[in-house]
Amino acid sequence: MKKLLKQISLFLLPLVIGIALLFSINPDKQFSYYFVKGECNNKAGWIYDRIFLSDKKLDVVFIGASQTACAVKDELIEKRLNEQTGEKVKVASLGYCRGGRDIQYSMLKDVFREKKPRFVIIEVTEDEPKKSHPVFPYLAESKDIIGSHVFFNQRYLESLWKGLILRFEFLKVKVFGYPELTGDTSANHGYIPTDAIVGEKLLLNNRMNWERRLKKKKPALLRSIEIRYSMHYLQKMTDMAEKNGCRIVFLYLRESGSGLRLPMLYNYYKSVADVIVLPETIFTTSQYWSDATHFNDTGATFASEQIAAELKKRFVLPLTEI
Repeated sequence: MKKLLKQISLFLLPLVIGIALLFSINPDKQFSYYFVKGECNNKAGWIYDRIFLSDKKLDVVFIGASQTACAVKDELIEKRLNEQTGEKVKVASLGYCRGGRDIQYSMLKDVFREKKPRFVIIEVTEDEPKKSHPVFPYLAESKDIIGSHVFFNQRYLESLWKGLILRFEFLKVKVFGYPELTGDTSANHGYIPTDAIVGEKLLLNNRMNWERRLKKKKPALLRSIEIRYSMHYLQKMTDMAEKNGCRIVFLYLRESGSGLRLPMLYNYYKSVADVIVLPETIFTTSQYWSDATHFNDTGATFASEQIAAELKKRFVLPLTEI
């Protein structure tokens, strides 16, 4: 038995050493962000260019999932804030497809390394996402991937594997060479437009799905376990903003059919920062939606005008007067 265990140990030792060596590498940020080229309208590549290559400042940063990407017309909001405040404010939407607080945390870390935002607007939906973002291990640093075991991360082993793949590919590039990566600093805004208009059947299905979901009450213990991973990273994001003298604001972007006028964790969000809640008419007007979960260009214009008006108050008034 001892001989067998020794043989197994000798077999596994090189593998463990190899994994440790790969995780000792933090790939170049440009390589990491460009590695997922084509994903989410190539948004990761644009985010890298806007954070690391552009010489333009970032005063207001929107961060969230595809709801942010499709709802926040950052160029329009920038224009309105400049008109209303007389300042030259720079606004960028870093909304990235699919929910996951861990990837938002990784992106925000890079923002604070390179820029000094005054406001970070964090998207909240009806509830916190339950899982790690599938692209997180491609953008995250080694220590953040290894440390993402926070109970309850359902994708921890998957994250480790993807992190290893990225580092192996980066090592190959370093050894064998690769065409030089070039960025693009001409695009300053990250809004993803669409002119599509949702069909009534999709809206109805979404509303019925939400009715079923809201009827199913989960035990408090199970719910606390489910959202712990997400809340861990949300706390890290708010702590990081506070450390950097940046104000957090939450933006509630719900689906068309949930009917939840406030997020389930509204009291928690409100205890941390302001929560911007859009007028109810935007959620009940079908012409504002491209599908059951995302605004089209008309809806995004309406939403962004409201967001700009809310942000103007925060630029010109102390927090206690809002």
